[in-house]
Amino acid sequence: MRFCNFLKVNLLWFVLLPLLAASCHRPGPEPEPEPRPDAYAKGLYILNEGLFQLNNSTLSYYDFTTGDFTENIFLDVNHRGLGDVGNDMKQYGTKLYIVVNNSNIVEVVDAKTVKSLKTINMSGKQPRQIDFHEGKAYISCFDGDVVRVDTASLEIEASVHTGPNPDGLCVCNGKIYVCNSGGLNYPNYGNTVSVIDLATFTVTKDITVAVNPVRVKAYNDRYVYVVSNGNYADVTYTFQKIDSQVDEIVKVYDLEVLNFDICQNLAYIYTYNFNTMASAWISVLDLETDEIVKEQFISDGTTLKTPYGIKVNPLNGDVYITDAGTFTTNGDIYCFDKEGKKKFSFEGGLNPSAMVIDFGEQLVAKK
Repeated sequence: MRFCNFLKVNLLWFVLLPLLAASCHRPGPEPEPEPRPDAYAKGLYILNEGLFQLNNSTLSYYDFTTGDFTENIFLDVNHRGLGDVGNDMKQYGTKLYIVVNNSNIVEVVDAKTVKSLKTINMSGKQPRQIDFHEGKAYISCFDGDVVRVDTASLEIEASVHTGPNPDGLCVCNGKIYVCNSGGLNYPNYGNTVSVIDLATFTVTKDITVAVNPVRVKAYNDRYVYVVSNGNYADVTYTFQKIDSQVDEIVKVYDLEVLNFDICQNLAYIYTYNFNTMASAWISVLDLETDEIVKEQFISDGTTLKTPYGIKVNPLNGDVYITDAGTFTTNGDIYCFDKEGKKKFSFEGGLNPSAMVIDFGEQLVAKK
């Protein structure tokens, strides 16, 4: 009898040990990085949208130390193109996530080598924007869904339906805020921001905003700033603030903002009129006081033709602005110091938009 019990126990361990070993080696969620206090920016990744249905989106890289520019680093490393219409790009952990809208994919690459790790197939969903929280990626899709992807396995886990043609999204105060643009329903654009509870991954509220909301960013894990593009005719751009504690709009600014980035307590905002094809201004807004602290950010007389993307370096306040030019030829990227004086510029790819600052291995996990 003792021998039988001994045999049963050992057989049980024989079955369980491989399972335990597998679970011990299963990759956990990758932490979101932030620059070390002594870090410095090594370079800049630039996502170039290309032109619709021409399959010519590219990823470029500019080395701050050498001044070298690699126009199509993704092609150079992976020996294939990126796809059709690169729409968004962000870094999470050691990976870059590149949303390629018309190709219906999210390309995941190693942020150090640019080697492709996985192409996430999102057939028919038309992915638009991406954000992250606690090991998960959240992707808005023009088919009406927000998709959740595990950043360790890079597998799609779940999806939730929000509204017409979700576009910009961000995580704030334990929730996801998603712009339901209705961008494909001209002239009947959407006018809501859906609130998704992260714990249950369900929509808990739709907040009515100005028509055609497309961009959204969080500040201080409390406020959510929304850009609505209007109808490109008699309804112009609108800049709004949502308080995430009550999930209501608490301020509508008298500012026609097209795009913006946030660094510390400052929002760098700009506009561009597609009808007159003229940029009006690039200003700096203090988010603590809701006051414009600099009417004209560019202080040295540099003029931009078609501002198309903006990114602020949190280490030194440098501001990178992409210029799409005529939209049919290569654009330019400008770097201004925090006083608004141009430090350098270089020619980029076709319709440069999203940017990611390369801090290399000078990152630590957020606490």
